Amino acid sequence: MPIDKEKLRTALSTFQKTEEGYKCPSEFVKLLNNVRLNSIAGVKLPSIGSFLQYITIDLTNIETISSRLVWELELVDKGALNVWQWMRFAQCDIDVFHIEIRSIFDYLGKVIQRVSDHPENVPDKGFNDLSNWLVDEKGNPKKENVERFGEDLAKLVLSVDWFDDIKNVRDETLHRGADTMVFPEKGRILFQISKHYRNLVSFPEVQYNDNVIDFELYAGVYFGYLIDLLENASQVVEKRLPPRKSAYGAGNPYKGYKKQLPAIYDWIRKVLEKT
Repeated sequence: MPIDKEKLRTALSTFQKTEEGYKCPSEFVKLLNNVRLNSIAGVKLPSIGSFLQYITIDLTNIETISSRLVWELELVDKGALNVWQWMRFAQCDIDVFHIEIRSIFDYLGKVIQRVSDHPENVPDKGFNDLSNWLVDEKGNPKKENVERFGEDLAKLVLSVDWFDDIKNVRDETLHRGADTMVFPEKGRILFQISKHYRNLVSFPEVQYNDNVIDFELYAGVYFGYLIDLLENASQVVEKRLPPRKSAYGAGNPYKGYKKQLPAIYDWIRKVLEKT
């Protein structure tokens, strides 16, 4: 499936460079702050604040992973880190990357379950169960479940055609013994995940060669898609919440990075430049 560059552009648009540093006027951050303000103001809300905060933590972890990988590459280049040690470190970080995205999906599933039309009749087990609940055996939407859920939320969940890619990789490495391999190429983060001598990751647009994946491009695509999804989901969820009490203002919908963005945003730019 061709890379959806519009989603990646949306992800990059969530940050703006100012004289003080990079600021984040994203829909997700606005939603998080508005939920906090409403809670302080005593507005009765669905219990989503904690899950939004958990998503923020996971996003920060992914950003940290990307910056650490780049930093470690610099150490290898300077001879301050053994390349074989770096390969093992990178393997662990790539595994955690998939785990963190999968975690965000389940927290997002709990958020949208709680703001659905009839949450008492909607599964509360995670994004995968929610997605499966919305369709029949042939993959067609179940009318009665869509109605219980809400058409806008159902459309959002069913639009995520890349969820299974991340889910399957995470499940294979975490539960089924698949092995993440990193390859020693100067200045690059190259990987593949295999099981019984069979490659599990195939993504022609971001491959280094027929068998090996460029992690910077791979992570840039999926993280960009994730940010785009969170932006869309935040807008849908916001419309389902009570109006914010104006006495508490609009809050500060910004998250600042004083010096530079985490490396993964540069990786998103690389995808747009190279594909």
